[in-house]
Amino acid sequence: RMPEIDIFVLLVIRVGAMTCTILPQNPEPSMCCAPSEAILAERLQDYAARCATNERDLCELDPKAFAQQVISREVATDGGNWVQPIYRKVGLDWQLSKLEVLYRLNDARGVPFPAFVNFVKAATDETPNPDPELRGAFCAHAVTSLQRVDGWLSRLGSDKRAAMSSAGLLLAFNVTAKQLEPALFAPLMNHDLLSLEETEYDDEPANLQEMRLKAWQTFAALSIDDVKPTLAEVEAFTDEPLCYTPPLTPAGKPFKPLPCNYKHDFAFTERFIADFRSARELNPAARSDLKLDEEFCCYLIGVGHAPFSRAAMAAWRQKHPEASKAIRALGVTLIRKALGAGMGVCLEVSFNDADVQWLLDEVPELRGRIFKQGGMSGSVAVPHTALEDEILSPSSIAKAKLYGL
Repeated sequence: RMPEIDIFVLLVIRVGAMTCTILPQNPEPSMCCAPSEAILAERLQDYAARCATNERDLCELDPKAFAQQVISREVATDGGNWVQPIYRKVGLDWQLSKLEVLYRLNDARGVPFPAFVNFVKAATDETPNPDPELRGAFCAHAVTSLQRVDGWLSRLGSDKRAAMSSAGLLLAFNVTAKQLEPALFAPLMNHDLLSLEETEYDDEPANLQEMRLKAWQTFAALSIDDVKPTLAEVEAFTDEPLCYTPPLTPAGKPFKPLPCNYKHDFAFTERFIADFRSARELNPAARSDLKLDEEFCCYLIGVGHAPFSRAAMAAWRQKHPEASKAIRALGVTLIRKALGAGMGVCLEVSFNDADVQWLLDEVPELRGRIFKQGGMSGSVAVPHTALEDEILSPSSIAKAKLYGL
């Protein structure tokens, strides 16, 4: 078990005679006293500073060796199932809203690179001929992750689970389009606390729409992850041929070039939104978010993960004002489609309020429905079993009072 951590001081609510600390999914601004991004970021950064680093020899394993020695043997802390906060803007404050389950080994800040990235690529349609053995290992990991966290939820006790369900506090899991069906048939006990995020790594199977509709009936939510447009789709939002060259790094190398082909592009996302509309007709309680990936955020709001991203994108916008205008128009169109269907919108970068003010002015209905992932703590995540004492423990009440929450 990792060292004890001091995180997630949450809103105190009562369910029956039991007091616990959790955060409502859609609190009214006047009700909000949940922990702010600033408080959580400080604690997460402190935790990350005390974490062990990923072992170099494990980071350098080839995909098959990584699957055999790390994934199958569950070498990672908590089986690799760590959680990262997602915040929602409530009034003037960013407050904890969701927890996304991510893969980590020992280091809170990131995956064992490049081993995990190469494993995922070799196990999915990111490569022309994915290895069947690796595909099976990756799918098994996705299902096992759901079951592991589901088992942890069951051990919390019925009162705490009921409180989490009442508050809408969900744990979100990444699955590819081809892992969606196995996830649906996994034996689970706490579907109302589990949500799925459809990632872009696999091609869509023939029954994808059917599986999505079942997911919205079965799980608490299904969202679309890592959305971004292709170069041709951006060009469709201009009146003249697009003049485009990619942004540059400080070393003069291409930075985040728009792709010519991408699975979760504008057209694919429109179909996902249409499927969600159909799901809402069958199940009005169905929930979903549109998640815009880092590259899209670079062009849309000028912010990415790299420390030089702001300067690089500002220079690019100055050089390509028409292309920048077209990308923003595309982004606004897609966001309005998602909001019109009843979805939220999550930007997968850490940004300042000023970065998105133009977007809120352009799309006022986005207020209260905009999320950001990680926030000021960036990519930091914590083991899922470390959440019990801090999120659902009455001892957090004292901490909440200490911080005036």
